[in-house]
Amino acid sequence: MKLYHAKVINTCPRRVTIYMAEKTLSCEIVTVDMRAGEGRSPEFLKKNPTGAVPVLEVTDGIFLPESGAIVEYLEELYPNPPMIGNSPLERAQVRATDRMVTDFILRNGLIMVHTDPEVNKRRPGFVQYPEVAAAVQESRENILAALEVRIGDGEFLAGDRPTIADCSFFAAVDTAQRLSAYEIPAKYPRLRRWFERFSLRPSTRYP
Repeated sequence: MKLYHAKVINTCPRRVTIYMAEKTLSCEIVTVDMRAGEGRSPEFLKKNPTGAVPVLEVTDGIFLPESGAIVEYLEELYPNPPMIGNSPLERAQVRATDRMVTDFILRNGLIMVHTDPEVNKRRPGFVQYPEVAAAVQESRENILAALEVRIGDGEFLAGDRPTIADCSFFAAVDTAQRLSAYEIPAKYPRLRRWFERFSLRPSTRYP
């Protein structure tokens, strides 16, 4: 297998590599320079018509896009250690948490891209609309508040072991922190402690 990954830090590819590291899985990594337009090249568009990463090359000529689908596929192939739960209820709880995290990723991404003054350096010509960021600010906070309740006094977001939800949320927050100096607000102390703990795991190391 080959994993097509972004040259510059990006939430969705990082979600997959953290998951793979937690599972001690490895494969060939191919970096794609999205800023240089490699994602829009005819060769790459044959692999994924949306021009996005990550993409998992399963076998010659068969490509699987979308980080969530890649993680679920790998979990089917390599179920141990389990990262989507052992029972129907556990799997439902993990998926529910991961979908909340996905909603956070979408909203936080909108806020960052429409407010961060550094965006124009990374994406020349991009037009920012601060009103878009303002429109989703409350819903982002609602998600964080719900995750703060969901984690409770647990070590991980969805149970007593790391799951795909932890991989997704760490990838989102760490990417936003590196690119836009984002931090989980102080009013969510459980999530802040979770982030500090999870950042010490070997899976989160970034070159």
